[in-house]
Amino acid sequence: MNRLSLLLVLLAATPAAAQTPPPGQSPRPAPLPVPQGEVMYSCPGGMDFASSYSADGEFVTLRMPGQPEIELSRIAAGSGFAYSDSYYELRGRGREVTLTAAGRSMRCHAAGRPGEPPRTYQGGPLTVTLFPDGTFRLRERREGSAAPLLELGEWAQEVEGGVRLVLRGGAGSRRSFREVGVEKLIAEDGTELPQTATTDPIDGRFKLAGMYRDAQDGGLFAPCLVGRLYGVAPGGAEPDLEKAWVDATPSRESFLYVEIIGSFDGNNSVKVDRFIELKRNGACPALAARGSALRDTEWRLIELDGERPTFDDWRRRPLMRLDDLDRFTASTGCNTLAGEYVLDPAGLRFTPGPMTLMACPPAEAAIEKRFLAALSAIRTAQISGTTLDLNDETGKRRMRLEARGR
Repeated sequence: MNRLSLLLVLLAATPAAAQTPPPGQSPRPAPLPVPQGEVMYSCPGGMDFASSYSADGEFVTLRMPGQPEIELSRIAAGSGFAYSDSYYELRGRGREVTLTAAGRSMRCHAAGRPGEPPRTYQGGPLTVTLFPDGTFRLRERREGSAAPLLELGEWAQEVEGGVRLVLRGGAGSRRSFREVGVEKLIAEDGTELPQTATTDPIDGRFKLAGMYRDAQDGGLFAPCLVGRLYGVAPGGAEPDLEKAWVDATPSRESFLYVEIIGSFDGNNSVKVDRFIELKRNGACPALAARGSALRDTEWRLIELDGERPTFDDWRRRPLMRLDDLDRFTASTGCNTLAGEYVLDPAGLRFTPGPMTLMACPPAEAAIEKRFLAALSAIRTAQISGTTLDLNDETGKRRMRLEARGR
């Protein structure tokens, strides 16, 4: 990825939040560690990209479809983590990051569940495998048909009252499931899909559309439905695909739209079984924007009961984080507290637990009192991009928070 390419991507991105200075002396939840392995980031208004973090956390490699890799070294960060090469900078906390080049920034959040193994669920005619980068593969056996339907796409947790696992695939398809822990999915028609003991990679021949170009070490293919880059394995109809691209391409760096029949191997590569066509002026439709995850994200208060609180030291702005074990931690801006929460089809409810008892200045004490009252009244949640709205039983918004990316 050259500097101009990334700058153009960032210019197209939505405006970033102001940079967060290092935290002050007020109590805060423990900082989140550097991510592990490969993480796929979704960037509303910008281009999705992948980051590969070294085992020791000292380096990160950035990859965007069609661009050379960029390696950044770790630098000191007041909180969270930071990497830079003096031109590019990646800063983040938990699942949220901010990518900056030439003073332009875009906010992004991790797709899927980075670091976790793939999970397979099977019930009725459906088998679904969720991959940690936010992609899924699905097999549906259809009555009267010998060949099952195979589908590829992206999965995400969406919050509308309770959490739903949503699969978005081809032709605008959308499937929604209720999660029962990690042990079971329940479809909208009531079909139960328990988690299987072993992972099924759902091998098969998929009809794939995407952007392709040849490279010195092999072809590169970005399927339209998943927004990530795969290598193209040699053999099969790969020579036909390469020849069509060579005949049509205006530049060795150009990605062109192609349609193929292909499958996935165990090395993060696509095997081309049949080349269908190349469209020189074709393009993938825009992917649906994915919101930040409710859990394992640090949320920073930006609105309380319809007002935007002001702080002499804005590093003391209230924060909240929910974990996967139905517990939460929060800072009111002066004191810290912990407790439990319930998230089910009936909504979201917080039960505050122990809290520190530091004396607060009058303005911060007033915000703390209102924060605690609003927290006890929350009944529903809704996420849009990197914004979380928490509402009471009447539907009134009591808090608006943003995912903290730096």
